[in-house]
Amino acid sequence: MSVHIQSVDMDVWDAVVNGRFQPQIAADDDNGVVLDKPKADWTNDDKKKVQYDLKALNILISSLGVNEYHFVSHCKTFKDMWEALETLHEGTDEVKQSKVNTLVQQYEFFCMKDGETICSMQMRFTHIVNKLQNLGKIISNQDCTNKILRCMTKELQPKVTAIKESQNLNALSMITLFGKLKEHEHEINRFKSSEDDSKKKERKSIALNTTASVSTSSVKNDDESDANGINEEEMSMCVRRYNRYIKRNGLKHNDKNLVNFRKASMKGRESDNDEKLVS
Repeated sequence: MSVHIQSVDMDVWDAVVNGRFQPQIAADDDNGVVLDKPKADWTNDDKKKVQYDLKALNILISSLGVNEYHFVSHCKTFKDMWEALETLHEGTDEVKQSKVNTLVQQYEFFCMKDGETICSMQMRFTHIVNKLQNLGKIISNQDCTNKILRCMTKELQPKVTAIKESQNLNALSMITLFGKLKEHEHEINRFKSSEDDSKKKERKSIALNTTASVSTSSVKNDDESDANGINEEEMSMCVRRYNRYIKRNGLKHNDKNLVNFRKASMKGRESDNDEKLVS
């Protein structure tokens, strides 16, 4: 509101600061007593100065909500209305001082949180500083920049050291400082992203190699299982043939008969092979 009124007319804001202008005239008794000048005797300059307060009232009333207007509608001058609104929003001097004490404590114990971004930290810090300024507690730019550098996390300490060595902290603005910190944060995030991508590719490669090894082992195991299956089948068939051979020839189970069975089986296989070759 202060900026808005000053943008309309600087003389209007002077009426806000100094109070309503009242044209006056010296009394006839020369005792230094002044009296309010009758409105009929006002000069054009007097009328202009009186109108400043009315302009300021018009600007302020047009900007108020219904509840705020009812709170200050009894005020006759802009200065009275302005002070009433200050009390409404900021409280009495005691309340203001209490708010200042709370904000100063927040400022003194302010620090960057783990995992917090520079943007989020900037919003929290400027919020405290701006509130203090609105309550009349001004913190210099130098104090702010030093406070910001002191409250950085361990990860950002190398950048803090670099800024202290390369910059004049007395002339370094908060906006510029936060800009440098954001730039460094962006670089850190870029490197982390590159490292994460490399690790993902490495894990993917290991997973593919492991899958290939498992597949190869599975194939080998399947082949061995097939071979074992064939051997077991052949063994079972040999046992059945041997039993039939013993039964057909009325023999007993012994090593000699087993040897004779093997010889007979070998001859049978050779005969089968010869027949296949001839055919």
